[in-house]
Amino acid sequence: MLPRTIFVQFHGKMTKVDRPSKPHYPHFVIKWKGMDWSGYRTLAECERQFAELETREGDFFSVVEQ
Repeated sequence: MLPRTIFVQFHGKMTKVDRPSKPHYPHFVIKWKGMDWSGYRTLAECERQFAELETREGDFFSVVEQ
């Protein structure tokens, strides 16, 4: 499977841009400026961290399904 971006940080908020294919499997990585920022997790585990990510002004995070 090719990597698919599911969420991107837009104006400080994590915004959904695509539908995940298997959200309950640990196929998701949080990326920071294109580099891996987290290990593999489920989509729900990534979403629990959004509040923290959204407080970091000037950063660019995304969630990618790999």
